[in-house]
Amino acid sequence: MTANKEKIWDNRGRAPFLLLALAAGVTAGCHGHTRQAATPPRAAPAAPAPPLDLTRVQPNEGGQVPILEYHNLTASGKVGGYEYPAAEFRRDMEWLYAHGYRPVSLADYAKGRIDVPAGLSPVILTFDDALVGQFRETAAGKVSPDCAVGILEDMHARHPDWPLRATFFVLTDQDPKMPKPFTVPHEAALPGQDGFAQEKMTHLVQDGFEIGDHTLHHHLGMRRMGDAQVEAEFAGGVAGIHRYLPGYDVQTLALPYGVFPRNKKTLVAGQSGGLSYRHLAALDAGWYPAPSPLSKTFKPYRIPRIIPGDEHTRPGSLNTIRYWLAYLETHPAEKFVSDGDPNTYTVTDSAASGLNEARLHEGGFQLRTYSGARLTARRVPDSGEAPQR
Repeated sequence: MTANKEKIWDNRGRAPFLLLALAAGVTAGCHGHTRQAATPPRAAPAAPAPPLDLTRVQPNEGGQVPILEYHNLTASGKVGGYEYPAAEFRRDMEWLYAHGYRPVSLADYAKGRIDVPAGLSPVILTFDDALVGQFRETAAGKVSPDCAVGILEDMHARHPDWPLRATFFVLTDQDPKMPKPFTVPHEAALPGQDGFAQEKMTHLVQDGFEIGDHTLHHHLGMRRMGDAQVEAEFAGGVAGIHRYLPGYDVQTLALPYGVFPRNKKTLVAGQSGGLSYRHLAALDAGWYPAPSPLSKTFKPYRIPRIIPGDEHTRPGSLNTIRYWLAYLETHPAEKFVSDGDPNTYTVTDSAASGLNEARLHEGGFQLRTYSGARLTARRVPDSGEAPQR
């Protein structure tokens, strides 16, 4: 019998075990029968995974992750407070693809489960307010090629390794005074978007996009509200999503204007009107890349995002999307680079101290570090060892 051996620590910090690739076949019999079953044909042995080429990949899973925040996309070339040209958005997506970024789910990021190929980097796309420039349909009921969904679907069609992943933080007509999702601002050239609201919400989920809570009324004064009113806003946002997607698991929240309630516990879970909610993560409204979800600086209920610009700042200005993407290109040691394994975190020896050992353990992740071209399995402490938080 021959075996290929790789030494690795399990996620509870026990002694290392051996992963054996057995070359011998086995036969099986049925208990209680005198006749022996025929030996099944021997399956071809699985090809071993190629070793990680550290020189080429240089994984850094303690690095920063850009979370991009968009609002309405328009045909205009002007950047406004909540408006961004569709042509510039398409340019952003093409740049991200060409520079080795791939979209991941916000919920997966919050869980620490980042699944992109080795050597590439995650990016998270978010859209606030459910505006018509994010999802517009033509009079024939087809997705407009110049809205966000149309552009992302086109990216996936032309680049199959660009997954359809984004989070839409929607406002709905759960309050009758609010518009239906993806119907405003109204466009005279394309009337009747109200009739597509249900179809759009269903389409997003079928595509693989995520729907997030953006509250019931989108109020600015969240900090002045009592706990009951805050919970009514969050639960009402979930109820509005269930209006279109009954039973949908709403896992993430984006705070309107980046204003947080005084009681941070309300961000995590609560209930109002007989409806309960529980969020994995809550997002801010700016202004810099987010840390690795396993970093000691990661705060799941205060995750930063980056805007493309506004009426006062052009794309590429300080703290905008293009500014930070350019910064990460010129400071590659600060960018999250995947090792290709969503269950393992690989960093340099010197970066290991920046990871949160408690989250590594709780998530069942393995830790590997390297120096030069040498990769080393690292021990994740057991829960009884009081790891640092």
